[in-house]
Amino acid sequence: MKSNQKSMLLGFFVAIALLALLTNPTVTVWLQSMGITLPWMAQVPTTGGGGGGGATATYTKGIVTTDTAAFDSLDIATSRTIGTNVKVYWYANRGQWVLLGSGDAADINVEERDNNVIYAVVSVPSGQAFYVDYQKILSMNSRATSVDYKDIDGDNVKEFVFRLNVADIPLATGTGKYSLPCFNVYLLTYDSSHSISSPSNIVAGTSKVTKYVEWYTTMSAEKKALAVCKVVLVANTSNIEEITLKKLNIPGIGYLDGSSFEQSVLSSEIRWTYTITSTLYGADYIKLPVNSLNKFEFTTTLEVDLASDNIQVTLYVYYLTSAEATASLSDAVVLTTS
Repeated sequence: MKSNQKSMLLGFFVAIALLALLTNPTVTVWLQSMGITLPWMAQVPTTGGGGGGGATATYTKGIVTTDTAAFDSLDIATSRTIGTNVKVYWYANRGQWVLLGSGDAADINVEERDNNVIYAVVSVPSGQAFYVDYQKILSMNSRATSVDYKDIDGDNVKEFVFRLNVADIPLATGTGKYSLPCFNVYLLTYDSSHSISSPSNIVAGTSKVTKYVEWYTTMSAEKKALAVCKVVLVANTSNIEEITLKKLNIPGIGYLDGSSFEQSVLSSEIRWTYTITSTLYGADYIKLPVNSLNKFEFTTTLEVDLASDNIQVTLYVYYLTSAEATASLSDAVVLTTS
């Protein structure tokens, strides 16, 4: 009899412990994530993973008032105008892209199914000479978790799309609306008047020798930038024994071996091409901050073995305008036998 009483008491305590374990919120969340829901389980809020440092949080849903401002990326004391210099649109992705609103102080409707995520789409209007400094925007806004470059509104124009975490954003007292922490936009001023140097011709002789062409570009003023997308070197000979590209410096990337370039030998020329990108996303942005040396070196190292003919070597620096049109700077140097 005593043995049976002990067994009953042991079973009772085991049942109590098991019930306590299964009703623990942490265990409940884990079971629900495995697709297991027991009758007594309440739905526990899903972890938002947002500004609360990973604490458990419900999804933000309701009216959210946006806050955004724009600045010169190389001089943050200089502001830019939202709506004029740059446009900011707010989107949700609900199986398809849904425009929620635009600009500063807009009331947008965020739903639970948005899973604490909205998107800020940043674009420069036609006629405005600015680049979107997407890397700085991403690094300076803690709620921006990623950036993409794509066309989400079907107008065949790609724009910068920032994914924003809106978990645990503050609820404004008395309004019943949530307040989006300020989304800061940074712009680089496109330099449409930059230039390239014109080094003197170089005597290479008729023996194998290494020569350096000291090309460089300059900006027209401080606080401007240029989006370099491709660099091409062309020699007006098809004889690969006469000239070899050893190294070429690209500002912001560094010295590249000639093997990093795609070499094409044509009927009357040799062409070396290094492609960075074809869009403003991934371009090599060379920038001139205040009180900085205005010299962006494209120093080129060549191994030359001339026979009797001179060779002209031309450097092309391709860049993207603020409207993403491709243009180039170029200069030619002649390598002479004497």
